[in-house]
Amino acid sequence: MKTRAVLSFVLALFLAGCASTRAYDEKITSLTGQLDSLSGKFKLAKKENLNLKRELLLFKKDQDVDTHRFIAAQEVFETDFAEDIKSGDAWARMTDRGLIITIDAEKLFISASDALSDTGKQFLDKIAGFIDRSFAANYIYIEGHTDNQSLAVFEWKSDWEFSFARALNVLKYLTEKRSVDPLRLSASGFGQYRPRAANDTKEGRKSNRRIEVIVSAQKIGDQVKHKDQ
Repeated sequence: MKTRAVLSFVLALFLAGCASTRAYDEKITSLTGQLDSLSGKFKLAKKENLNLKRELLLFKKDQDVDTHRFIAAQEVFETDFAEDIKSGDAWARMTDRGLIITIDAEKLFISASDALSDTGKQFLDKIAGFIDRSFAANYIYIEGHTDNQSLAVFEWKSDWEFSFARALNVLKYLTEKRSVDPLRLSASGFGQYRPRAANDTKEGRKSNRRIEVIVSAQKIGDQVKHKDQ
């Protein structure tokens, strides 16, 4: 009886040891698998991080090139349009939107009308030439603005319509008479709601009646390239 009891005890220990060994092996196998998986993910993340760094460097390089190009273009504008800048008829400034060319409405339009004057057409010819030389493929946004008294003077239904009509006529002239690619252009009107100055003085109201031509850093090819990627 004692011998049988001892054998039973030894057998139980052996079986327990086998079970413990299997559990240990299974745990080792599981942990090894998790480690391999994490190692693979780490290598993939490291590769993606390297690719992102390369893209960032290329982006910064492109941005630097664009910044220098815009600064150079502004200098060209200030030379070519020196008389207009001096008289207050036009000026240019760099913003996060791009190069903004502001033009006094009196320089472009017949008084109390959205129709371009002969002087305005000549001025737009000059603007078109500048854009063609400096920004052959950039998007261009044309925005119309008024003062807060336009309705009383010009008898339009709203400042929105009047400012948009003026911006649209600038766009039409550039596309129809100067052959600027219509894919690059858009027009919008903001009425009296984005003033540059207070409307309580004659000078302030004159400053607010304007057309702004915004040359964006984005180019036509940028969207196509992004879509292909």
